[in-house]
Amino acid sequence: MGIDYNHINDNSLKNQTFYFAGTNAWQIWIKPPNCKWVNFFLVGGGAGGQGGQTGAASTRSGGNGGGSAAFAYITVPSFALPGQLYLQVGRGGFFGESGGTPQGGSGGLSYVCTIPDTTSPYNILMKSGTAAAGVLGVSATAGTVITAADILLADIAFISAYAGQAGGTGGSSSTPATNVTPSGIPFTGGAGGAGCSSVGTLGASASIVGILGFPTISGGTNTAVQSATAGFGNNGYATRENFVGPNFKTPMYFTGGAGGGAASQTQGIGGKGGNGMFGCGGGGGGAGGNTTAGIGGIGGDGFIMITVS
Repeated sequence: MGIDYNHINDNSLKNQTFYFAGTNAWQIWIKPPNCKWVNFFLVGGGAGGQGGQTGAASTRSGGNGGGSAAFAYITVPSFALPGQLYLQVGRGGFFGESGGTPQGGSGGLSYVCTIPDTTSPYNILMKSGTAAAGVLGVSATAGTVITAADILLADIAFISAYAGQAGGTGGSSSTPATNVTPSGIPFTGGAGGAGCSSVGTLGASASIVGILGFPTISGGTNTAVQSATAGFGNNGYATRENFVGPNFKTPMYFTGGAGGGAASQTQGIGGKGGNGMFGCGGGGGGAGGNTTAGIGGIGGDGFIMITVS
């Protein structure tokens, strides 16, 4: 006679994190037995940073940083959920090309669905936001927050949802790019890249400002040397590379990438923007000379964490 082990808790099923697995890829979550509440934490992908502008004896701007994604925390009674759900995790946006056109790519939304299909709202149980970071081609745009209408079981769920943070503006002419100050959410936009005036005056790249003991993520240095490459913006900071560790010593916190430095000479090369961490925006690229500016940083992928009690 078989033995029923359903009364025994399996800790590996109590806390599961799902990462980006490919464009339009679906992952399956199976509801564990005997749970009473299910908590979903959905984060979308951050936007990619815009590339810097190029030009000879002209004003060229640094790229805008990518916006961070919206995110949502939703608690639902277990009895209201089906036994199996389908998850799609949003991808971080692509970097913006040298020359500033096009903008950095938009991040993707993250979804929890009853069947593997997001084309009908009736299939979507919940999602990370209503619009992705970097929507409408503007990489600095933050992801927008969900409302109760975006959650199928809103009337019996506990919901906490937040918009993302816009990326920093790239430097225009010799005006410094805009630093990004964390706003109290654990994800930031990317910082802007440095610009250069028509007479070769360089503006500073932008950084992610350090707060509460977390470090400043510095932008790249400028260069006035012919054929030299300006400094790259630093990649974002993360207190989690994954969510497996049992005893994290610091709170969950991620940042976007810093902006790239600019080059003043005709053959100078702009610095690349730093890549964003989970849900965060990529940094903007720095302005370059005649032909080559810095590309933007890549936006951080989203994730979905599911815990049960």
